[in-house]
Amino acid sequence: MAVVVAGLIGVPTWLATNAQATAPTQATAAPAARTAQTARTATAKKVTAQLLVFNDFHGHMTSDGLSISAKTSTSKGPGYVTAGGAPWLAGKIAAAKKDNPASLVLSVGDQVGGSPLISGYYHDEGTIETLNRFVDVAVVGNHEFDEGTAELRRLLNGGCHPDDGCSPVSPDYAGATFDMLAANVIDRKTGKSMLPGYVIKKVGGARIGIIGTVTPDTTDLVPLDGIRDVKFVDEAPVIKKLAKQLRTEGVDAVVAMTHSGADQTARSPINSCKGLAGPAKDLTAQVSGSVDVVLSAHTHQPYICKVKGTLLTSAASYGRLLTKVQVTMNTSTHEVTGLKAGNVVVKHSGRRSTAVATVVDRYRRATDPIATKKVTTLQQALTRTTTRSGETYLGRVIADAQLAATKPKAKGGAQIAVINHGLARMNLEKGKVTYGDVFDAQPMGNHLVTMTLTGRQIDAMLESSFCHEAAVGNDDRVPLEVSGSFFYSFDAGKKCGHQIRIRDMRLNGKRMYADRKYRVTTIDMFADGGNGLAGFADGTKRVTGALERDALAQYLKKHPGLGLPHGTRIKAL
Repeated sequence: MAVVVAGLIGVPTWLATNAQATAPTQATAAPAARTAQTARTATAKKVTAQLLVFNDFHGHMTSDGLSISAKTSTSKGPGYVTAGGAPWLAGKIAAAKKDNPASLVLSVGDQVGGSPLISGYYHDEGTIETLNRFVDVAVVGNHEFDEGTAELRRLLNGGCHPDDGCSPVSPDYAGATFDMLAANVIDRKTGKSMLPGYVIKKVGGARIGIIGTVTPDTTDLVPLDGIRDVKFVDEAPVIKKLAKQLRTEGVDAVVAMTHSGADQTARSPINSCKGLAGPAKDLTAQVSGSVDVVLSAHTHQPYICKVKGTLLTSAASYGRLLTKVQVTMNTSTHEVTGLKAGNVVVKHSGRRSTAVATVVDRYRRATDPIATKKVTTLQQALTRTTTRSGETYLGRVIADAQLAATKPKAKGGAQIAVINHGLARMNLEKGKVTYGDVFDAQPMGNHLVTMTLTGRQIDAMLESSFCHEAAVGNDDRVPLEVSGSFFYSFDAGKKCGHQIRIRDMRLNGKRMYADRKYRVTTIDMFADGGNGLAGFADGTKRVTGALERDALAQYLKKHPGLGLPHGTRIKAL
Protein backbone atom coordinates (compact mmCIF):
# COMPACT_ATOMS: atom_id res chain seq x y z
CA MET A 1 0.00 0.00 0.00
CA ALA A 2 1.38 3.38 -0.98
CA VAL A 3 0.60 5.11 2.29
CA VAL A 4 2.41 8.28 3.20
CA VAL A 5 0.71 8.89 6.54
CA ALA A 6 -1.91 6.87 8.35
CA GLY A 7 -3.68 8.28 11.39
CA LEU A 8 -5.20 6.38 14.30
CA ILE A 9 -7.66 8.14 16.57
CA GLY A 10 -6.22 8.30 20.07
CA VAL A 11 -2.59 8.03 18.93
CA PRO A 12 -0.60 11.12 19.97
CA THR A 13 0.93 12.66 16.84
CA TRP A 14 3.65 15.29 16.98
CA LEU A 15 2.72 18.32 14.97
CA ALA A 16 5.49 20.58 13.62
CA THR A 17 4.38 24.20 13.93
CA ASN A 18 6.13 27.33 12.76
CA ALA A 19 5.52 30.82 14.06
CA GLN A 20 4.26 33.01 11.22
CA ALA A 21 4.73 36.77 11.15
CA THR A 22 1.77 38.82 10.04
CA ALA A 23 2.30 39.67 6.38
CA PRO A 24 2.28 43.38 5.53
CA THR A 25 -0.47 44.67 3.30
CA GLN A 26 0.24 45.42 -0.36
CA ALA A 27 0.22 49.16 0.34
CA THR A 28 2.81 49.00 3.12
CA ALA A 29 4.93 46.05 2.12
CA ALA A 30 8.63 46.73 1.74
CA PRO A 31 10.13 46.15 -1.72
CA ALA A 32 11.89 42.98 -0.57
CA ALA A 33 8.65 41.58 0.80
CA ARG A 34 6.80 42.37 -2.44
CA THR A 35 9.59 40.68 -4.42
CA ALA A 36 9.35 37.53 -2.28
CA GLN A 37 5.59 37.47 -2.63
CA THR A 38 5.89 37.76 -6.42
CA ALA A 39 8.44 34.95 -6.47
CA ARG A 40 6.14 32.65 -4.49
CA THR A 41 3.28 33.39 -6.88
CA ALA A 42 5.48 32.66 -9.87
CA THR A 43 6.53 29.27 -8.52
CA ALA A 44 3.04 28.23 -7.40
CA LYS A 45 2.04 24.98 -9.07
CA LYS A 46 -1.50 24.21 -10.15
CA VAL A 47 -2.43 20.53 -10.04
CA THR A 48 -5.78 19.08 -11.10
CA ALA A 49 -6.29 15.65 -9.58
CA GLN A 50 -9.15 13.34 -10.44
CA LEU A 51 -11.07 11.33 -7.85
CA LEU A 52 -12.87 8.34 -9.35
CA VAL A 53 -15.48 7.29 -6.82
CA PHE A 54 -18.11 4.59 -6.36
CA ASN A 55 -19.97 3.25 -3.35
CA ASP A 56 -22.14 0.38 -2.06
CA PHE A 57 -20.61 -2.18 -4.41
CA HIS A 58 -22.00 -5.07 -2.33
CA GLY A 59 -20.05 -7.78 -4.09
CA HIS A 60 -21.63 -7.19 -7.51
CA MET A 61 -18.70 -8.57 -9.45
CA THR A 62 -20.98 -9.14 -12.48
CA SER A 63 -23.69 -6.96 -13.99
CA ASP A 64 -26.34 -9.69 -13.81
CA GLY A 65 -29.71 -7.97 -13.41
CA LEU A 66 -28.23 -4.48 -12.98
CA SER A 67 -29.41 -1.37 -14.80
CA ILE A 68 -30.00 2.34 -14.25
CA SER A 69 -31.51 5.40 -15.91
CA ALA A 70 -29.50 8.63 -15.92
CA LYS A 71 -32.79 10.52 -16.22
CA THR A 72 -34.61 9.00 -13.24
CA SER A 73 -31.90 7.23 -11.17
CA THR A 74 -34.09 4.11 -11.23
CA SER A 75 -33.46 0.66 -12.71
CA LYS A 76 -36.40 1.11 -15.07
CA GLY A 77 -37.91 4.02 -16.96
CA PRO A 78 -36.75 6.46 -19.65
CA GLY A 79 -33.23 5.79 -20.82
CA TYR A 80 -32.39 2.90 -18.53
CA VAL A 81 -29.50 0.69 -19.64
CA THR A 82 -27.62 -2.35 -18.41
CA ALA A 83 -24.85 -1.05 -16.17
CA GLY A 84 -22.22 -2.15 -13.70
CA GLY A 85 -20.09 -5.25 -13.34
CA ALA A 86 -16.52 -5.04 -12.05
CA PRO A 87 -14.79 -5.50 -15.45
CA TRP A 88 -16.79 -2.63 -16.96
CA LEU A 89 -16.32 -0.42 -13.91
CA ALA A 90 -12.57 -1.04 -13.99
CA GLY A 91 -12.58 -0.37 -17.73
CA LYS A 92 -14.28 3.02 -17.27
CA ILE A 93 -11.78 3.86 -14.55
CA ALA A 94 -8.84 2.95 -16.80
CA ALA A 95 -10.22 5.16 -19.58
CA ALA A 96 -10.68 8.07 -17.15
CA LYS A 97 -7.09 7.65 -15.98
CA LYS A 98 -5.89 8.04 -19.57
CA ASP A 99 -7.62 11.42 -19.66
CA ASN A 100 -5.97 12.40 -16.37
CA PRO A 101 -3.22 10.14 -14.98
CA ALA A 102 -3.29 12.15 -11.73
CA SER A 103 -6.14 10.02 -10.39
CA LEU A 104 -7.19 8.20 -7.24
CA VAL A 105 -9.85 5.47 -7.07
CA LEU A 106 -12.00 5.60 -3.94
CA SER A 107 -14.71 3.23 -2.69
CA VAL A 108 -17.09 4.64 -0.06
CA GLY A 109 -18.08 1.61 1.97
CA ASP A 110 -20.18 -1.55 1.73
CA GLN A 111 -17.71 -3.10 -0.64
CA VAL A 112 -19.02 -6.43 0.66
CA GLY A 113 -22.08 -7.76 2.45
CA GLY A 114 -25.52 -8.43 1.01
CA SER A 115 -23.60 -9.83 -1.93
CA PRO A 116 -24.78 -12.10 -4.75
CA LEU A 117 -23.73 -15.73 -4.68
CA ILE A 118 -20.63 -15.27 -6.87
CA SER A 119 -19.10 -13.21 -4.05
CA GLY A 120 -21.03 -14.15 -0.92
CA TYR A 121 -20.62 -17.92 -1.22
CA TYR A 122 -16.90 -17.62 -0.50
CA HIS A 123 -17.25 -14.87 2.11
CA ASP A 124 -16.60 -12.02 -0.37
CA GLU A 125 -12.99 -12.96 -0.95
CA GLY A 126 -13.62 -12.63 -4.70
CA THR A 127 -14.76 -9.03 -4.31
CA ILE A 128 -11.63 -8.08 -2.38
CA GLU A 129 -9.44 -9.76 -5.00
CA THR A 130 -11.36 -7.88 -7.69
CA LEU A 131 -11.11 -4.47 -6.00
CA ASN A 132 -7.39 -5.04 -5.44
CA ARG A 133 -6.98 -4.56 -9.18
CA PHE A 134 -8.15 -0.95 -9.26
CA VAL A 135 -9.02 0.61 -5.85
CA ASP A 136 -6.60 2.86 -3.93
CA VAL A 137 -8.57 3.73 -0.78
CA ALA A 138 -11.82 2.47 0.76
CA VAL A 139 -13.76 3.14 3.93
CA VAL A 140 -15.71 0.61 5.97
CA GLY A 141 -19.47 0.55 5.56
CA ASN A 142 -21.95 -0.97 7.97
CA HIS A 143 -21.98 -4.20 5.93
CA GLU A 144 -18.27 -4.71 6.48
CA PHE A 145 -19.33 -5.61 10.02
CA ASP A 146 -22.04 -8.14 9.08
CA GLU A 147 -19.87 -11.03 10.24
CA GLY A 148 -18.11 -9.07 12.98
CA THR A 149 -14.78 -7.34 13.44
CA ALA A 150 -12.77 -10.57 13.44
CA GLU A 151 -14.03 -11.52 9.99
CA LEU A 152 -13.44 -7.99 8.73
CA ARG A 153 -9.82 -8.18 9.85
CA ARG A 154 -9.43 -11.59 8.17
CA LEU A 155 -10.93 -10.27 4.95
CA LEU A 156 -8.42 -7.41 4.95
CA ASN A 157 -5.36 -9.31 6.20
CA GLY A 158 -5.89 -12.65 4.46
CA GLY A 159 -6.06 -16.24 5.64
CA CYS A 160 -8.68 -18.97 5.66
CA HIS A 161 -12.20 -18.64 7.04
CA PRO A 162 -12.32 -19.97 10.63
CA ASP A 163 -15.35 -22.19 9.98
CA ASP A 164 -15.36 -22.98 6.27
CA GLY A 165 -11.61 -23.17 5.81
CA CYS A 166 -9.67 -22.18 2.72
CA SER A 167 -11.56 -21.38 -0.44
CA PRO A 168 -10.85 -23.76 -3.36
CA VAL A 169 -10.96 -20.70 -5.62
CA SER A 170 -8.21 -18.88 -3.71
CA PRO A 171 -6.58 -21.22 -1.15
CA ASP A 172 -3.81 -18.67 -0.52
CA TYR A 173 -6.16 -15.73 -0.05
CA ALA A 174 -3.93 -12.79 0.90
CA GLY A 175 -6.41 -10.02 1.76
CA ALA A 176 -6.69 -6.43 0.58
CA THR A 177 -3.91 -4.39 -1.01
CA PHE A 178 -5.83 -1.10 -0.87
CA ASP A 179 -6.11 1.10 2.23
CA MET A 180 -9.22 0.64 4.38
CA LEU A 181 -10.20 3.45 6.77
CA ALA A 182 -12.37 3.51 9.88
CA ALA A 183 -11.68 6.71 11.80
CA ASN A 184 -14.74 6.62 14.06
CA VAL A 185 -14.69 2.88 14.86
CA ILE A 186 -12.88 2.75 18.18
CA ASP A 187 -11.37 -0.35 19.78
CA ARG A 188 -12.72 -0.51 23.33
CA LYS A 189 -9.46 -1.91 24.76
CA THR A 190 -6.97 0.42 23.13
CA GLY A 191 -9.07 3.54 22.63
CA LYS A 192 -7.68 3.78 19.09
CA SER A 193 -9.46 3.36 15.79
CA MET A 194 -9.52 -0.29 14.76
CA LEU A 195 -8.19 0.67 11.32
CA PRO A 196 -6.34 3.79 10.13
CA GLY A 197 -8.42 6.95 10.28
CA TYR A 198 -6.83 8.65 7.30
CA VAL A 199 -4.17 8.40 4.61
CA ILE A 200 -2.23 10.97 2.59
CA LYS A 201 -1.84 10.17 -1.09
CA LYS A 202 0.56 11.85 -3.53
CA VAL A 203 -1.04 12.45 -6.91
CA GLY A 204 0.23 14.66 -9.73
CA GLY A 205 2.61 16.46 -7.40
CA ALA A 206 -0.14 17.25 -4.86
CA ARG A 207 -0.81 15.70 -1.48
CA ILE A 208 -4.42 14.77 -0.69
CA GLY A 209 -5.56 13.78 2.78
CA ILE A 210 -8.42 11.27 2.87
CA ILE A 211 -10.49 10.63 6.01
CA GLY A 212 -12.89 7.69 6.29
CA THR A 213 -15.88 7.25 8.64
CA VAL A 214 -19.03 5.13 8.83
CA THR A 215 -22.54 5.80 10.11
CA PRO A 216 -22.75 5.42 13.90
CA ASP A 217 -26.08 3.64 13.27
CA THR A 218 -24.05 0.56 12.34
CA THR A 219 -24.89 -0.78 15.80
CA ASP A 220 -28.54 -0.96 14.70
CA LEU A 221 -27.75 -2.60 11.37
CA VAL A 222 -25.53 -5.60 12.13
CA PRO A 223 -25.50 -8.42 14.73
CA LEU A 224 -24.28 -6.99 18.01
CA ASP A 225 -22.26 -10.03 19.09
CA GLY A 226 -19.70 -9.43 16.36
CA ILE A 227 -18.98 -5.78 17.22
CA ARG A 228 -18.88 -5.75 21.01
CA ASP A 229 -15.12 -4.99 20.94
CA VAL A 230 -15.62 -1.63 19.20
CA LYS A 231 -17.75 1.48 19.50
CA PHE A 232 -18.98 3.79 16.76
CA VAL A 233 -18.62 7.47 17.65
CA ASP A 234 -20.04 10.60 16.01
CA GLU A 235 -18.44 11.37 12.67
CA ALA A 236 -18.24 15.18 12.64
CA PRO A 237 -15.86 15.69 15.60
CA VAL A 238 -13.55 12.97 14.27
CA ILE A 239 -13.50 14.42 10.76
CA LYS A 240 -12.83 17.95 11.98
CA LYS A 241 -10.04 16.79 14.29
CA LEU A 242 -8.28 14.82 11.57
CA ALA A 243 -8.83 17.55 8.97
CA LYS A 244 -7.07 20.03 11.24
CA GLN A 245 -4.20 17.58 11.69
CA LEU A 246 -3.94 17.03 7.95
CA ARG A 247 -3.85 20.78 7.28
CA THR A 248 -1.01 21.08 9.78
CA GLU A 249 0.85 18.37 7.88
CA GLY A 250 0.62 20.46 4.71
CA VAL A 251 -1.84 18.62 2.50
CA ASP A 252 -3.25 20.45 -0.50
CA ALA A 253 -6.81 19.13 -0.14
CA VAL A 254 -8.86 17.20 2.42
CA VAL A 255 -11.46 14.65 1.34
CA ALA A 256 -13.92 13.02 3.73
CA MET A 257 -15.39 9.66 2.78
CA THR A 258 -18.46 8.89 4.88
CA HIS A 259 -20.60 5.78 4.70
CA SER A 260 -23.59 7.86 5.68
CA GLY A 261 -26.20 8.87 3.17
CA ALA A 262 -28.96 11.15 2.04
CA ASP A 263 -31.87 11.05 -0.42
CA GLN A 264 -32.92 13.42 -3.14
CA THR A 265 -36.42 13.66 -4.56
CA ALA A 266 -37.55 10.36 -6.10
CA ARG A 267 -36.90 9.79 -9.82
CA SER A 268 -34.47 12.71 -10.11
CA PRO A 269 -31.53 12.69 -12.56
CA ILE A 270 -28.23 11.25 -11.41
CA ASN A 271 -26.49 14.64 -11.31
CA SER A 272 -29.20 16.66 -9.61
CA CYS A 273 -29.74 17.76 -6.03
CA LYS A 274 -33.48 17.98 -5.51
CA GLY A 275 -34.90 18.08 -2.00
CA LEU A 276 -31.79 16.55 -0.49
CA ALA A 277 -32.19 15.43 3.11
CA GLY A 278 -30.48 13.01 5.45
CA PRO A 279 -27.48 12.40 7.69
CA ALA A 280 -24.87 12.97 4.96
CA LYS A 281 -26.26 16.43 4.25
CA ASP A 282 -26.28 17.26 7.97
CA LEU A 283 -22.74 15.94 8.37
CA THR A 284 -21.48 17.99 5.42
CA ALA A 285 -22.96 21.13 6.96
CA GLN A 286 -21.11 20.36 10.21
CA VAL A 287 -17.70 19.78 8.59
CA SER A 288 -17.97 22.49 5.92
CA GLY A 289 -14.89 24.67 6.11
CA SER A 290 -12.81 21.79 7.47
CA VAL A 291 -12.86 19.60 4.36
CA ASP A 292 -13.06 20.33 0.65
CA VAL A 293 -15.17 17.38 -0.51
CA VAL A 294 -17.53 14.89 1.15
CA LEU A 295 -18.06 11.58 -0.65
CA SER A 296 -21.09 9.76 0.74
CA ALA A 297 -22.96 6.45 0.36
CA HIS A 298 -25.37 4.12 2.22
CA THR A 299 -28.75 5.13 0.74
CA HIS A 300 -27.93 3.85 -2.77
CA GLN A 301 -28.95 7.23 -4.17
CA PRO A 302 -27.03 9.39 -6.68
CA TYR A 303 -26.60 13.15 -6.22
CA ILE A 304 -24.16 15.99 -6.81
CA CYS A 305 -24.74 18.79 -4.30
CA LYS A 306 -23.23 21.80 -2.57
CA VAL A 307 -23.92 22.08 1.16
CA LYS A 308 -22.74 25.34 2.73
CA GLY A 309 -20.31 25.61 -0.17
CA THR A 310 -18.88 22.09 0.29
CA LEU A 311 -19.20 19.51 -2.48
CA LEU A 312 -21.23 16.41 -1.55
CA THR A 313 -21.56 13.40 -3.88
CA SER A 314 -22.94 9.88 -4.10
CA ALA A 315 -22.91 7.30 -6.92
CA ALA A 316 -26.01 5.11 -6.32
CA SER A 317 -24.89 1.49 -5.84
CA TYR A 318 -23.50 -1.76 -7.28
CA GLY A 319 -20.92 -0.07 -9.51
CA ARG A 320 -23.58 1.22 -11.91
CA LEU A 321 -22.33 4.80 -11.63
CA LEU A 322 -18.89 6.36 -11.34
CA THR A 323 -18.42 9.82 -9.83
CA LYS A 324 -15.66 11.89 -11.43
CA VAL A 325 -14.43 14.69 -9.18
CA GLN A 326 -11.88 17.19 -10.53
CA VAL A 327 -9.93 18.88 -7.74
CA THR A 328 -7.66 21.80 -8.73
CA MET A 329 -5.08 22.75 -6.09
CA ASN A 330 -2.39 25.36 -5.57
CA THR A 331 0.44 23.34 -4.05
CA SER A 332 2.25 26.44 -2.80
CA THR A 333 -0.64 27.80 -0.77
CA HIS A 334 -2.15 24.35 -0.12
CA GLU A 335 -5.53 25.54 -1.31
CA VAL A 336 -8.26 24.08 -3.49
CA THR A 337 -8.98 26.59 -6.23
CA GLY A 338 -11.49 24.62 -8.27
CA LEU A 339 -13.96 21.74 -7.90
CA LYS A 340 -16.34 20.06 -10.27
CA ALA A 341 -18.05 16.67 -10.24
CA GLY A 342 -20.43 14.50 -12.19
CA ASN A 343 -21.85 10.99 -12.17
CA VAL A 344 -21.53 8.87 -15.31
CA VAL A 345 -23.28 5.58 -16.09
CA VAL A 346 -21.01 2.53 -16.27
CA LYS A 347 -22.38 1.36 -19.62
CA HIS A 348 -21.20 -1.74 -21.41
CA SER A 349 -19.32 0.17 -24.06
CA GLY A 350 -15.67 0.82 -24.71
CA ARG A 351 -13.22 -1.62 -23.14
CA ARG A 352 -13.66 -3.69 -20.05
CA SER A 353 -10.71 -4.69 -17.87
CA THR A 354 -9.38 -8.12 -18.87
CA ALA A 355 -7.39 -8.40 -15.63
CA VAL A 356 -10.54 -7.90 -13.55
CA ALA A 357 -12.58 -10.14 -15.86
CA THR A 358 -10.06 -12.93 -15.21
CA VAL A 359 -10.75 -12.79 -11.47
CA VAL A 360 -14.52 -12.59 -11.96
CA ASP A 361 -14.51 -15.54 -14.39
CA ARG A 362 -12.54 -17.65 -11.93
CA TYR A 363 -15.19 -17.15 -9.24
CA ARG A 364 -18.03 -17.55 -11.72
CA ARG A 365 -16.74 -20.97 -12.82
CA ALA A 366 -16.51 -22.07 -9.18
CA THR A 367 -20.00 -20.91 -8.20
CA ASP A 368 -22.03 -21.57 -11.37
CA PRO A 369 -22.73 -25.24 -10.54
CA ILE A 370 -24.35 -24.06 -7.30
CA ALA A 371 -26.00 -20.94 -8.66
CA THR A 372 -27.66 -22.58 -11.68
CA LYS A 373 -29.57 -25.30 -9.80
CA LYS A 374 -33.29 -24.87 -10.46
CA VAL A 375 -35.53 -24.18 -7.46
CA THR A 376 -38.91 -23.50 -9.05
CA THR A 377 -40.84 -21.70 -11.78
CA LEU A 378 -42.78 -18.54 -10.98
CA GLN A 379 -45.97 -17.53 -12.78
CA GLN A 380 -45.41 -13.87 -11.85
CA ALA A 381 -42.41 -11.85 -10.69
CA LEU A 382 -42.05 -11.38 -6.94
CA THR A 383 -40.90 -7.78 -6.68
CA ARG A 384 -39.81 -5.40 -3.92
CA THR A 385 -42.13 -2.63 -5.09
CA THR A 386 -44.07 -1.38 -2.07
CA THR A 387 -47.80 -0.83 -1.76
CA ARG A 388 -49.25 2.20 0.04
CA SER A 389 -49.11 0.16 3.25
CA GLY A 390 -45.48 -0.85 2.73
CA GLU A 391 -46.02 -4.44 1.63
CA THR A 392 -44.24 -6.18 -1.23
CA TYR A 393 -44.98 -9.42 -3.06
CA LEU A 394 -41.49 -10.70 -2.34
CA GLY A 395 -41.74 -9.74 1.33
CA ARG A 396 -45.02 -11.61 1.72
CA VAL A 397 -43.55 -14.79 0.26
CA ILE A 398 -40.41 -14.54 2.38
CA ALA A 399 -42.51 -14.13 5.53
CA ASP A 400 -44.71 -17.09 4.55
CA ALA A 401 -41.60 -19.17 3.88
CA GLN A 402 -40.17 -18.35 7.29
CA LEU A 403 -43.42 -19.23 9.00
CA ALA A 404 -43.60 -22.54 7.12
CA ALA A 405 -40.01 -23.39 8.13
CA THR A 406 -40.63 -22.73 11.82
CA LYS A 407 -44.29 -23.70 12.26
CA PRO A 408 -43.66 -27.36 13.23
CA LYS A 409 -43.43 -27.68 17.01
CA ALA A 410 -39.98 -29.25 16.83
CA LYS A 411 -38.74 -26.26 14.82
CA GLY A 412 -40.20 -23.53 16.99
CA GLY A 413 -44.00 -23.75 16.81
CA ALA A 414 -44.26 -20.33 15.15
CA GLN A 415 -47.57 -18.54 14.67
CA ILE A 416 -46.25 -15.33 13.10
CA ALA A 417 -43.21 -14.42 11.01
CA VAL A 418 -41.93 -10.84 10.85
CA ILE A 419 -39.40 -9.58 8.29
CA ASN A 420 -37.76 -6.37 7.16
CA HIS A 421 -38.06 -6.35 3.39
CA GLY A 422 -35.01 -4.07 3.20
CA LEU A 423 -32.97 -7.26 3.68
CA ALA A 424 -34.44 -8.66 0.45
CA ARG A 425 -31.97 -7.36 -2.11
CA MET A 426 -33.17 -8.50 -5.55
CA ASN A 427 -36.50 -9.35 -7.21
CA LEU A 428 -37.37 -12.92 -8.17
CA GLU A 429 -38.34 -12.69 -11.80
CA LYS A 430 -41.06 -14.59 -13.65
CA GLY A 431 -40.07 -18.01 -14.99
CA LYS A 432 -37.22 -20.25 -13.88
CA VAL A 433 -35.79 -19.45 -10.45
CA THR A 434 -32.37 -20.82 -9.52
CA TYR A 435 -30.62 -21.15 -6.19
CA GLY A 436 -28.44 -18.25 -7.29
CA ASP A 437 -31.56 -16.11 -7.68
CA VAL A 438 -32.74 -17.05 -4.19
CA PHE A 439 -29.28 -16.35 -2.76
CA ASP A 440 -29.19 -12.95 -4.45
CA ALA A 441 -32.65 -12.14 -3.05
CA GLN A 442 -31.63 -13.14 0.50
CA PRO A 443 -27.83 -12.88 0.68
CA MET A 444 -27.28 -11.91 4.32
CA GLY A 445 -26.92 -15.39 5.79
CA ASN A 446 -29.19 -14.75 8.78
CA HIS A 447 -30.62 -17.66 10.76
CA LEU A 448 -34.27 -17.83 11.80
CA VAL A 449 -35.08 -17.56 15.49
CA THR A 450 -38.50 -18.34 16.99
CA MET A 451 -39.40 -16.96 20.41
CA THR A 452 -42.30 -16.22 22.73
CA LEU A 453 -43.51 -12.60 22.87
CA THR A 454 -46.54 -11.04 24.50
CA GLY A 455 -49.03 -9.01 22.51
CA ARG A 456 -47.67 -5.91 24.24
CA GLN A 457 -44.12 -6.74 23.14
CA ILE A 458 -45.26 -7.34 19.56
CA ASP A 459 -47.02 -3.98 19.59
CA ALA A 460 -43.85 -2.27 20.87
CA MET A 461 -41.76 -4.01 18.20
CA LEU A 462 -44.05 -2.87 15.37
CA GLU A 463 -44.08 0.68 16.76
CA SER A 464 -40.30 0.82 17.04
CA SER A 465 -39.83 -0.23 13.42
CA PHE A 466 -41.00 3.20 12.30
CA CYS A 467 -38.20 4.87 14.21
CA HIS A 468 -35.25 2.67 13.33
CA GLU A 469 -35.50 2.12 9.59
CA ALA A 470 -32.55 3.34 7.53
CA ALA A 471 -34.61 6.14 6.01
CA VAL A 472 -34.14 9.87 6.24
CA GLY A 473 -37.65 10.96 7.20
CA ASN A 474 -40.63 9.62 9.08
CA ASP A 475 -42.76 9.50 5.91
CA ASP A 476 -40.15 7.35 4.15
CA ARG A 477 -40.05 4.61 6.78
CA VAL A 478 -41.90 1.42 6.01
CA PRO A 479 -43.48 -1.10 8.37
CA LEU A 480 -42.22 -4.60 9.05
CA GLU A 481 -43.79 -7.17 6.74
CA VAL A 482 -45.56 -10.21 8.13
CA SER A 483 -46.78 -13.70 7.28
CA GLY A 484 -50.32 -14.30 6.05
CA SER A 485 -51.37 -15.47 9.51
CA PHE A 486 -51.05 -11.95 10.92
CA PHE A 487 -52.74 -8.59 10.31
CA TYR A 488 -52.17 -5.14 11.77
CA SER A 489 -53.03 -1.56 10.92
CA PHE A 490 -51.09 1.61 11.67
CA ASP A 491 -51.66 5.33 11.66
CA ALA A 492 -49.13 6.89 9.31
CA GLY A 493 -49.87 10.34 10.74
CA LYS A 494 -48.37 9.53 14.13
CA LYS A 495 -44.75 10.49 14.66
CA CYS A 496 -42.09 8.41 16.35
CA GLY A 497 -42.71 7.85 20.02
CA HIS A 498 -46.49 7.67 19.83
CA GLN A 499 -47.40 4.27 21.20
CA ILE A 500 -50.89 4.49 19.70
CA ARG A 501 -49.54 4.22 16.14
CA ILE A 502 -50.44 0.49 15.97
CA ARG A 503 -54.24 0.34 15.95
CA ASP A 504 -55.16 -3.31 15.44
CA MET A 505 -53.46 -6.73 15.58
CA ARG A 506 -55.08 -10.03 14.60
CA LEU A 507 -53.82 -13.60 14.47
CA ASN A 508 -55.68 -15.76 11.96
CA GLY A 509 -58.45 -13.18 12.00
CA LYS A 510 -58.86 -13.14 15.79
CA ARG A 511 -58.10 -10.23 18.05
CA MET A 512 -54.81 -10.38 19.97
CA TYR A 513 -54.38 -9.40 23.62
CA ALA A 514 -51.63 -7.50 25.41
CA ASP A 515 -50.82 -10.16 28.03
CA ARG A 516 -51.33 -13.25 25.88
CA LYS A 517 -48.25 -15.07 24.60
CA TYR A 518 -47.48 -15.78 20.94
CA ARG A 519 -44.71 -17.55 19.04
CA VAL A 520 -42.93 -15.23 16.63
CA THR A 521 -40.16 -15.90 14.08
CA THR A 522 -37.57 -13.32 13.06
CA ILE A 523 -33.88 -13.35 12.08
CA ASP A 524 -31.04 -13.72 14.56
CA MET A 525 -29.87 -10.13 14.05
CA PHE A 526 -33.24 -8.76 15.18
CA ALA A 527 -33.56 -11.40 17.89
CA ASP A 528 -30.35 -10.08 19.46
CA GLY A 529 -31.60 -6.49 19.46
CA GLY A 530 -30.25 -5.35 16.10
CA ASN A 531 -31.94 -2.57 14.12
CA GLY A 532 -33.14 -1.02 17.37
CA LEU A 533 -36.34 -3.06 17.38
CA ALA A 534 -38.08 -3.27 20.74
CA GLY A 535 -39.50 -6.48 22.17
CA PHE A 536 -37.29 -9.08 20.54
CA ALA A 537 -34.50 -8.83 23.12
CA ASP A 538 -37.02 -9.87 25.80
CA GLY A 539 -38.25 -12.92 23.88
CA THR A 540 -38.15 -16.28 25.68
CA LYS A 541 -37.99 -19.99 24.78
CA ARG A 542 -35.86 -19.39 21.71
CA VAL A 543 -35.34 -21.94 18.96
CA THR A 544 -32.76 -21.29 16.23
CA GLY A 545 -33.53 -22.62 12.78
CA ALA A 546 -32.42 -22.62 9.16
CA LEU A 547 -30.85 -19.86 7.09
CA GLU A 548 -33.52 -17.50 5.79
CA ARG A 549 -32.54 -18.11 2.16
CA ASP A 550 -32.76 -21.87 2.61
CA ALA A 551 -36.23 -21.47 4.11
CA LEU A 552 -37.23 -19.49 1.03
CA ALA A 553 -35.75 -22.06 -1.34
CA GLN A 554 -37.60 -24.92 0.38
CA TYR A 555 -40.88 -23.02 0.32
CA LEU A 556 -40.57 -22.28 -3.38
CA LYS A 557 -39.77 -25.93 -4.12
CA LYS A 558 -42.89 -27.04 -2.26
CA HIS A 559 -45.07 -24.54 -4.14
CA PRO A 560 -44.19 -24.95 -7.83
CA GLY A 561 -45.79 -22.42 -10.12
CA LEU A 562 -46.38 -20.05 -7.22
CA GLY A 563 -48.43 -16.99 -8.11
CA LEU A 564 -48.78 -13.63 -6.38
CA PRO A 565 -49.81 -13.74 -2.70
CA HIS A 566 -52.95 -11.62 -2.49
CA GLY A 567 -54.81 -10.21 0.50
CA THR A 568 -54.10 -7.37 2.91
CA ARG A 569 -51.81 -8.06 5.84
CA ILE A 570 -50.94 -4.47 6.71
CA LYS A 571 -53.30 -1.52 6.49
CA ALA A 572 -52.29 2.13 6.58
CA LEU A 573 -55.04 4.24 8.13
